[in-house]
Amino acid sequence: MKRIFTFAIALMSLFSIASAANVTFTVTVPNPTYQCWIVGSFNGWNNNDKQLTKVDDTHFTITMDDATWAAGVTTANVQYKYCSGGGDWAYVEKYADGSEIHANRVYTGTNTWTDTNGVLPAETQVGTNGVDVVAKWATVYNPNVLPVPMNVTIDVLVPAGTIQCYIVGTFNNWAGPTAPVDSCKMTLITTNTDGTKIFEKKIFSADVNKLAYHFCSGPDWSYEQLAPTGDYKYPEVNPVVTSWKKVFDPANVGTIVVTITVPAGTPEVWAVGSFQGWSMDNALACTKNTDGTYSFTVNFTGGFEYKLYNKKDNSWGYNAVDALGADIPNTIVNYPADVNSHVTVVAWKQNLSAISEVKAAANLIYTNNSSIVVEGVANQVSVLDLAGRTVQSSNMVGTFTSKSLNAGLYIIRVDGATRKVAVK
Repeated sequence: MKRIFTFAIALMSLFSIASAANVTFTVTVPNPTYQCWIVGSFNGWNNNDKQLTKVDDTHFTITMDDATWAAGVTTANVQYKYCSGGGDWAYVEKYADGSEIHANRVYTGTNTWTDTNGVLPAETQVGTNGVDVVAKWATVYNPNVLPVPMNVTIDVLVPAGTIQCYIVGTFNNWAGPTAPVDSCKMTLITTNTDGTKIFEKKIFSADVNKLAYHFCSGPDWSYEQLAPTGDYKYPEVNPVVTSWKKVFDPANVGTIVVTITVPAGTPEVWAVGSFQGWSMDNALACTKNTDGTYSFTVNFTGGFEYKLYNKKDNSWGYNAVDALGADIPNTIVNYPADVNSHVTVVAWKQNLSAISEVKAAANLIYTNNSSIVVEGVANQVSVLDLAGRTVQSSNMVGTFTSKSLNAGLYIIRVDGATRKVAVK
């Protein structure tokens, strides 16, 4: 009883030290956890910078002065994750089933966990009383265990119809199937009578204690394994993949050009996606066209996912958003259906001065049967889907009535302002 009371007092004291200029992060972690680190947009995603203080076996905490954070990062837009060790993404947090947490944590004032994609996992991730919860570590860092360098041969059984197979993991710093081919492309060893195949690859791991890996059917993260979820870990060297997100076919690839309509005054646009390993450091600069649009091209692709940003910045805070300022899902394009893809950015989360660009349309907007009606148009009006693709556009003055639309949510952009509308 004394121990419980002591811990409660300790937690209360930890929260009391935070002031207007300080931000406290407290987290509940799995047992065992020997260390806990926090990494985020506040320090340019340096995962060897901020180590938390241990409260007890399952609780760690840290208080930071937000005045020392990276330029433009505040409690309103900071994103972060936890790691069980410093200096290596092998120690990053995972969902309870071991699968990747693609979204980052955001600070809500009590630092409870919110998925930036707007979807919470099935298992409990949100703590109480301002305490985050880590469900699982990719690998638990143990300072008492020495690294074990080793060559490892990995065979994987994959579904019928698989043409190629790639392995990615801690051994190549999760560089993705877009890394140099010889570092991740596997060799076909056997095709079984039922069509399933066995691929093989010999890799070198500087430390098999933290060796984890994942498979893709093509040279892009959009081809990653669908089932089972999560990563494989040494010494599991004969894994089985039962399904892919999609199967790469090298005979059905080509060039996809994405053209982007942007808000007035946008000085630059950057594309980050599965085609380049989701790396902000390797973000692709889009080309500005004579009509004011931007575009980028990806060659030798069967399709990919991407997001757009108006600044190459490791805070990841300059992304395209919807009419209400919320992050939009990845845009997906496929070859050959989307060889010439057109999207419209409704607004940026921040402009280069770190100010939100979202402006709500004040026009009278309503639905009539399956159409959207916009009154008081002064110059231009567009109907967009949630991915920013233009459904209909018109340069006009007066009242606009859209064509008949399928049921769903749409974004109306009228004279530079936006609103989200539901068609039932």
